[in-house]
Amino acid sequence: MNCWDARRLVSDYLDDDLRESDRNAVEAHLAGCPTCPALYRSLVASTEALAHRSLTMRDPGSTIAPALEAKIRAALST
Repeated sequence: MNCWDARRLVSDYLDDDLRESDRNAVEAHLAGCPTCPALYRSLVASTEALAHRSLTMRDPGSTIAPALEAKIRAALST
């Protein structure tokens, strides 16, 4: 797998939305590439920072109760 292909798939990789063969190819590329791991780590850090920020900056009046969120997520996953 070349860098372009790995970078094209990295978001799906992070979301665990790849077939096993593609996941293995991305992991193999990251293990051997001199540049892509740094970009991957940056993307992971950015994603985590945004997730944390969105949790701390939510307006309590604009979110749903955790129990309702769990029910909705459960219904969507079936």
